Amino acid sequence: MSIWHGWRHGRMLPERRDIDLGQLGDLAGTSLLLNVRGHDDIRADWVGDTITALLGYDLTGMNYLDLTSPENRAWRAHLTMAQMAQPCSVVIYYMLQLAQGGVMPVEFVSGPMREDGASNASLILCCASGLTGLHQGQGKAVNPDSYEEGEGMRFIDIGAGVPPMVPSVRQDARLVQ
Repeated sequence: MSIWHGWRHGRMLPERRDIDLGQLGDLAGTSLLLNVRGHDDIRADWVGDTITALLGYDLTGMNYLDLTSPENRAWRAHLTMAQMAQPCSVVIYYMLQLAQGGVMPVEFVSGPMREDGASNASLILCCASGLTGLHQGQGKAVNPDSYEEGEGMRFIDIGAGVPPMVPSVRQDARLVQ
């Protein structure tokens, strides 16, 4: 069975039914599925077990925007809504600080999806590479301050172009085509 179940069929984006999260292999533990309900309401519908172990709590049902610093919440919401309005993928980098010391570089890649039968994107499948194979003990393994803000965020064109950046809001985001 393939992960993507041959979703193309003339559609720009896959639908929820097109992906079998259980077939992600090692990436399943480092993935999450976000449900974009509104500008201030982006819920984690599904969260991999490696992410839960590293954070020390389960993000399922939580608002993704609560993971960012308050001063950058509006910017993160803006970028997420832009990704939905003009479907594109995103890559962002985090330097996670481990509780026992050390830093773990993580590349976070996401792509939009649609609910079954919907005409617009409302879901984002995200995968954090660099976490696979990491074995942690009990309790929180990552300093929460280290995942409040990523660096080097880029939009990636998947066939619909990329949304414009708003330089007056923040300067460090760029696009990749």
